Amino acid sequence: MIFLVLFVLIAAIVISLNIYDNSNLEKIKLHLESNNCQDIIYSKGTYKATCSDKIVQIDNAFSVDLEKKYEMKIKDIKKIEKKNLTLIINDNYKVEFKKKENMERFYKNLEDIKNR
Repeated sequence: MIFLVLFVLIAAIVISLNIYDNSNLEKIKLHLESNNCQDIIYSKGTYKATCSDKIVQIDNAFSVDLEKKYEMKIKDIKKIEKKNLTLIINDNYKVEFKKKENMERFYKNLEDIKNR
């Protein structure tokens, strides 16, 4: 009986955390879409997106703070370097990826926007 109560309690906690996490994901995606961001990639706990005039990175955490995001204007980009699975922009702004395909897609999209 104690194990049953304990199991139900743990299941309830896991379900509620999952529901809370999904609301965070929706909040982040709606924020990015409302800023005309495309090519949204989730990697290494961070949402990365190229928008019409900037790059945006928003960390996924238990409580999402949309004011605490990393942005860089595309017009301010002077140099982009690929190193391992990281794009290094202007020697100090890093965009890290888990998969090479995602990095290449993000890089290509960034170059297309930059050259417009």
